[in-house]
Amino acid sequence: MRGFFITFEGIEGSGKTTQARALAEELERRGIPVKLTREPGGSPVGDRIRTLLLADSSLEMSPLAEFLLFAASRAEHSEKLIRPCLEEGYVVVSDRFADSSLAYQGFGKGVPESFIREVNETAAWGVHPDLTFLLDISPEDSAKRVMMRMKAEGIARDRLELEKADFYRRASEGYRSVAGDESSRFRIMDGTLPAEEIRRRVLDAVLRELKKAGLDRSEKGYIGGPGY
Repeated sequence: MRGFFITFEGIEGSGKTTQARALAEELERRGIPVKLTREPGGSPVGDRIRTLLLADSSLEMSPLAEFLLFAASRAEHSEKLIRPCLEEGYVVVSDRFADSSLAYQGFGKGVPESFIREVNETAAWGVHPDLTFLLDISPEDSAKRVMMRMKAEGIARDRLELEKADFYRRASEGYRSVAGDESSRFRIMDGTLPAEEIRRRVLDAVLRELKKAGLDRSEKGYIGGPGY
């Protein structure tokens, strides 16, 4: 695979969606082939699973069933979108990936970590992020931001956003644990910083990593992009 895979992680309201979109837009502006995607979703099957997982806030679901649905979406996402784009030399930017399951269904809801890792490896078709940004905020800040967004947009909270504070505390600790185990891949960002400052730090880190990977801009264009 000649591309580069970047993921954004964090609990609800951390700003990861905003930052993923901002990064993709900036890379595109610089002439770097980029594909922005998200989980759950990223494929027709994944989008239907997303609706099942998030839309119906009254739907009760066991943690194991929830994880397996995320894994099913991940399998379609990886096979149909992520792998082909990486093979064509794109930078793929995803709002969530496999680490979310470790934090949410593992640390948050008690599904065994070893099982999640084993299933994720198969579901992701061996695809691993090259770089992951963890936008770190407190569960208290998460709740405030979610409520503000819901009021501003006039929409109800989804299933995951309705989880209690203790769940988000465990998920947040889970993210930090995973990041600590894979510190070479993770960049932890203070999610309470101004969005523009986070955007700048993210872009600086990405450009450094692309250069190290031989995928930086040069006079000949984007090395590793489609057609190279």
